[in-house]
Amino acid sequence: MGIHINLFPIRAVVLAAGVSSRMGQFKPLLPIDGKPMLEIVLTKVLSFPFEEVKAVIGYKGHELIEAIKFEDERFNWITNEHFLEGLSSSIKVATGSLHNAKSGVLIFLGDQPFLRTSTIDKVLQVIIEKGFAQSKCIVQPTFNGTPGHPVFISGSMIPYLKTITGDQGAKSIFKFADQHIYVPIDDEWTILDVDTKDDYQNLRNHSL
Repeated sequence: MGIHINLFPIRAVVLAAGVSSRMGQFKPLLPIDGKPMLEIVLTKVLSFPFEEVKAVIGYKGHELIEAIKFEDERFNWITNEHFLEGLSSSIKVATGSLHNAKSGVLIFLGDQPFLRTSTIDKVLQVIIEKGFAQSKCIVQPTFNGTPGHPVFISGSMIPYLKTITGDQGAKSIFKFADQHIYVPIDDEWTILDVDTKDDYQNLRNHSL
């Protein structure tokens, strides 16, 4: 990668605590090219030198811990006991567990296995080159004008996360940002996730 993030520590959080109700099967362990979906996502995130990478689990969390192993001291599982309260509860648990998030956190979804590493790289370049981590800022990739993930929340914005509720993630705090930067990306996978069996079948028709 073209970024030396070790000189500018940013944390990463991967959200994977939900019950996969629309899928009817447990999404994080669904195989794609022979590997669990969540493992593919985490492998991509860990390929970047984030100082910390947290995976938030809840429903069937013990199965994920047994199935997915990483020998990387930066990585930790975080259990959200309140996962039924929605995505916001996982974000609060994750950011509350970070040792030092003053430079901000990049939030990923655990059901976007085809997100390109070049997308992550581009978002990080914008954050670092513009110094957005030092301000009240949100940075978000877009595809054809639609905002996607991963979403960067600067350190000064993290205290606002204590107020979020429900399944809308961090959207409710975006209005408090001094800047909300959109990064156009030629990567449809930044706005696509896996919610239904049809989504999963469409994914399986692609190759990593």
